[in-house]
Amino acid sequence: MIEPDEIHTRRLVLNRIQPADTDAFLAISTAAETHPFDAHTQRSREQILELLDKIHRSWASDGIGYWAIRLPGSEDVIGFGGLRHWVEEGKSVLNLYYRFWPSAWGNGYATEMAEAALHWARRHRPDRPVVIVTDADNTPSVRVAEKLGFVLHLARHRDGLPELVFQLPAPGRHAD
Repeated sequence: MIEPDEIHTRRLVLNRIQPADTDAFLAISTAAETHPFDAHTQRSREQILELLDKIHRSWASDGIGYWAIRLPGSEDVIGFGGLRHWVEEGKSVLNLYYRFWPSAWGNGYATEMAEAALHWARRHRPDRPVVIVTDADNTPSVRVAEKLGFVLHLARHRDGLPELVFQLPAPGRHAD
Protein backbone atom coordinates (compact mmCIF):
# COMPACT_ATOMS: atom_id res chain seq x y z
CA MET A 1 0.00 0.00 0.00
CA ILE A 2 1.33 3.43 -0.93
CA GLU A 3 1.11 5.77 2.03
CA PRO A 4 1.39 9.43 1.08
CA ASP A 5 3.21 10.56 4.25
CA GLU A 6 4.44 13.66 2.46
CA ILE A 7 3.33 15.23 -0.79
CA HIS A 8 4.72 18.39 -2.34
CA THR A 9 2.51 20.50 -4.57
CA ARG A 10 3.50 23.64 -6.41
CA ARG A 11 3.02 25.79 -3.26
CA LEU A 12 2.32 23.41 -0.38
CA VAL A 13 3.86 20.65 1.71
CA LEU A 14 1.36 18.05 2.91
CA ASN A 15 2.66 15.95 5.81
CA ARG A 16 1.01 13.08 7.63
CA ILE A 17 -0.20 14.55 10.94
CA GLN A 18 2.39 13.94 13.67
CA PRO A 19 2.11 14.20 17.49
CA ALA A 20 3.86 17.59 17.27
CA ASP A 21 0.87 18.84 15.21
CA THR A 22 -1.65 18.15 17.98
CA ASP A 23 -1.76 21.71 19.33
CA ALA A 24 -2.21 23.14 15.83
CA PHE A 25 -4.96 20.61 15.09
CA LEU A 26 -6.74 21.52 18.32
CA ALA A 27 -6.40 25.24 17.62
CA ILE A 28 -7.67 25.14 14.05
CA SER A 29 -10.44 22.69 14.89
CA THR A 30 -11.81 24.65 17.85
CA ALA A 31 -11.38 28.22 16.58
CA ALA A 32 -14.78 29.65 15.63
CA GLU A 33 -13.22 31.72 12.84
CA THR A 34 -12.09 28.58 10.99
CA HIS A 35 -15.60 27.28 10.48
CA PRO A 36 -18.08 30.14 10.17
CA PHE A 37 -20.32 28.08 7.88
CA ASP A 38 -20.09 24.64 9.47
CA ALA A 39 -22.49 24.42 12.40
CA HIS A 40 -21.79 20.70 12.81
CA THR A 41 -18.09 21.02 13.42
CA GLN A 42 -17.83 23.05 16.61
CA ARG A 43 -16.58 20.35 18.94
CA SER A 44 -15.06 20.16 22.38
CA ARG A 45 -11.36 19.57 23.00
CA GLU A 46 -12.12 15.94 23.90
CA GLN A 47 -14.08 15.42 20.68
CA ILE A 48 -11.23 16.92 18.64
CA LEU A 49 -8.68 14.65 20.32
CA GLU A 50 -10.95 11.68 19.59
CA LEU A 51 -11.13 12.76 15.92
CA LEU A 52 -7.34 13.07 15.81
CA ASP A 53 -7.07 9.53 17.18
CA LYS A 54 -9.42 8.33 14.41
CA ILE A 55 -7.22 10.08 11.84
CA HIS A 56 -4.13 8.30 13.19
CA ARG A 57 -6.02 4.98 13.10
CA SER A 58 -7.07 5.71 9.49
CA TRP A 59 -3.43 6.03 8.51
CA ALA A 60 -2.59 2.78 10.31
CA SER A 61 -5.48 0.73 8.93
CA ASP A 62 -6.20 2.33 5.54
CA GLY A 63 -2.90 3.91 4.49
CA ILE A 64 -4.56 7.29 4.03
CA GLY A 65 -5.64 10.15 6.25
CA TYR A 66 -5.45 13.89 6.71
CA TRP A 67 -2.30 15.94 6.34
CA ALA A 68 -0.92 18.98 8.13
CA ILE A 69 -0.57 21.64 5.43
CA ARG A 70 2.39 24.03 5.41
CA LEU A 71 4.04 26.44 3.05
CA PRO A 72 7.51 25.27 1.92
CA GLY A 73 10.20 26.21 4.43
CA SER A 74 7.72 26.98 7.21
CA GLU A 75 6.95 25.05 10.37
CA ASP A 76 3.60 26.83 10.75
CA VAL A 77 0.50 24.81 9.90
CA ILE A 78 -1.90 26.77 7.70
CA GLY A 79 -4.51 24.03 7.55
CA PHE A 80 -5.39 20.36 7.61
CA GLY A 81 -6.96 18.24 4.91
CA GLY A 82 -6.91 15.08 2.91
CA LEU A 83 -8.89 11.88 2.48
CA ARG A 84 -10.35 9.34 4.89
CA HIS A 85 -12.34 6.19 4.29
CA TRP A 86 -15.95 6.95 5.10
CA VAL A 87 -19.36 5.36 4.80
CA GLU A 88 -21.91 7.56 3.04
CA GLU A 89 -25.43 6.29 2.36
CA GLY A 90 -24.20 2.76 3.14
CA LYS A 91 -21.40 2.93 0.53
CA SER A 92 -17.66 2.98 1.14
CA VAL A 93 -16.24 6.28 -0.12
CA LEU A 94 -13.31 8.59 0.45
CA ASN A 95 -14.25 11.80 2.23
CA LEU A 96 -12.29 14.85 1.10
CA TYR A 97 -11.84 17.30 3.97
CA TYR A 98 -10.06 20.61 4.43
CA ARG A 99 -9.92 23.36 7.02
CA PHE A 100 -7.58 26.37 6.88
CA TRP A 101 -6.79 29.40 8.99
CA PRO A 102 -8.62 32.45 7.58
CA SER A 103 -5.25 34.01 6.70
CA ALA A 104 -4.84 31.21 4.12
CA TRP A 105 -8.30 31.64 2.56
CA GLY A 106 -8.63 32.97 -0.96
CA ASN A 107 -5.25 31.68 -2.15
CA GLY A 108 -6.44 28.48 -3.80
CA TYR A 109 -4.75 26.28 -1.19
CA ALA A 110 -7.86 24.12 -0.61
CA THR A 111 -8.11 23.41 -4.32
CA GLU A 112 -4.38 22.69 -4.60
CA MET A 113 -4.39 20.30 -1.64
CA ALA A 114 -7.56 18.62 -2.93
CA GLU A 115 -6.08 18.14 -6.40
CA ALA A 116 -3.09 16.33 -4.85
CA ALA A 117 -5.42 14.16 -2.77
CA LEU A 118 -7.59 13.33 -5.78
CA HIS A 119 -4.54 12.46 -7.88
CA TRP A 120 -3.48 10.03 -5.16
CA ALA A 121 -7.01 8.57 -4.91
CA ARG A 122 -7.27 8.00 -8.68
CA ARG A 123 -3.98 6.07 -8.66
CA HIS A 124 -4.36 4.10 -5.44
CA ARG A 125 -8.10 3.87 -4.70
CA PRO A 126 -9.81 4.14 -8.11
CA ASP A 127 -12.65 1.92 -6.90
CA ARG A 128 -13.68 4.38 -4.16
CA PRO A 129 -15.93 7.32 -4.97
CA VAL A 130 -14.78 10.62 -3.47
CA VAL A 131 -17.26 12.89 -1.68
CA ILE A 132 -17.27 16.28 -0.01
CA VAL A 133 -19.84 16.79 2.75
CA THR A 134 -20.48 20.43 3.65
CA ASP A 135 -23.08 22.67 5.22
CA ALA A 136 -25.35 24.15 2.59
CA ASP A 137 -24.35 27.70 3.59
CA ASN A 138 -20.64 27.06 3.03
CA THR A 139 -20.42 28.84 -0.32
CA PRO A 140 -16.57 28.75 -0.46
CA SER A 141 -16.56 24.96 0.03
CA VAL A 142 -19.27 24.55 -2.62
CA ARG A 143 -17.16 26.62 -5.04
CA VAL A 144 -14.09 24.44 -4.38
CA ALA A 145 -16.15 21.27 -4.92
CA GLU A 146 -17.52 22.56 -8.21
CA LYS A 147 -14.09 23.81 -9.36
CA LEU A 148 -12.74 20.29 -8.77
CA GLY A 149 -15.54 18.76 -10.87
CA PHE A 150 -17.73 17.45 -8.05
CA VAL A 151 -21.48 17.46 -8.62
CA LEU A 152 -24.27 17.70 -6.09
CA HIS A 153 -25.25 14.17 -5.15
CA LEU A 154 -27.57 14.75 -2.21
CA ALA A 155 -29.13 17.58 -0.21
CA ARG A 156 -30.28 16.60 3.26
CA HIS A 157 -30.72 17.82 6.80
CA ARG A 158 -28.48 16.64 9.64
CA ASP A 159 -29.32 17.72 13.15
CA GLY A 160 -31.92 20.03 11.62
CA LEU A 161 -29.41 21.89 9.44
CA PRO A 162 -29.10 21.72 5.64
CA GLU A 163 -26.12 19.74 4.38
CA LEU A 164 -24.86 18.95 0.89
CA VAL A 165 -23.03 15.87 -0.35
CA PHE A 166 -20.97 16.36 -3.50
CA GLN A 167 -19.52 13.41 -5.39
CA LEU A 168 -16.78 13.29 -7.99
CA PRO A 169 -18.09 11.42 -11.02
CA ALA A 170 -16.03 8.49 -12.22
CA PRO A 171 -14.27 9.29 -15.50
CA GLY A 172 -16.85 9.14 -18.28
CA ARG A 173 -19.79 8.85 -15.86
CA HIS A 174 -22.18 11.08 -14.00
CA ALA A 175 -22.48 10.87 -10.19
CA ASP A 176 -25.00 8.32 -8.94
